[in-house]
Amino acid sequence: MAIERTPFTDLVSLRDAMDRLFEQSFVRPGQTGAQERSVHTMAVNLCEKDDTYFIQAFLPGVKAEEVEISVDGNAINLKARIPSSLEKEEARDYRWYITELGYGDVSRSINFPVPVDAGRIEASQENGVLTVTVPKAEEAKPKQIKVKAK
Repeated sequence: MAIERTPFTDLVSLRDAMDRLFEQSFVRPGQTGAQERSVHTMAVNLCEKDDTYFIQAFLPGVKAEEVEISVDGNAINLKARIPSSLEKEEARDYRWYITELGYGDVSRSINFPVPVDAGRIEASQENGVLTVTVPKAEEAKPKQIKVKAK
C-alpha cells in the first residue's frame, strides 16, 4: 500500500499543523511564558520501498539511548524528550517573543496496514535524525503464483 499525496492529504496536514500551532501557543491558566508542556505529537516522515517502511524523526539534542521504541502488533511507538536550551527557572527571567522550537516529551504511534517483522526492526540516529527501518512480515509480502499447465 503506497501513501500518496493528494490535495486532501495536504489539507489534513495543514489542519494538523494549525492544531499543533494553537496547542503549543495556548497559555493555560497558571502557566507563564516558559510554560510546562505535556506530551506532544512527534513529527515524522514515513515512506515505503519494496518490503520495508522507513520512519524519520527530528530529535535535536536527544541522545540515541534516550529514545524509546516499542512494537505492539502492527504498531510502532516512538518516545523521546527534547531538551530545552534553558533551565525552567532561567527561562522565566526572559521576555519571550517567539517560541517555535519545541521541547519536552514527544511521542508518536504508527499503525501499519500490514504485519511487520518486529525482530528485524532497526533504528539509528545521526545528527539529530532518527531513522527506523520497519520490514514487512513474510505473510504481508506479495507472492507470485505459478500457473501449472495440465
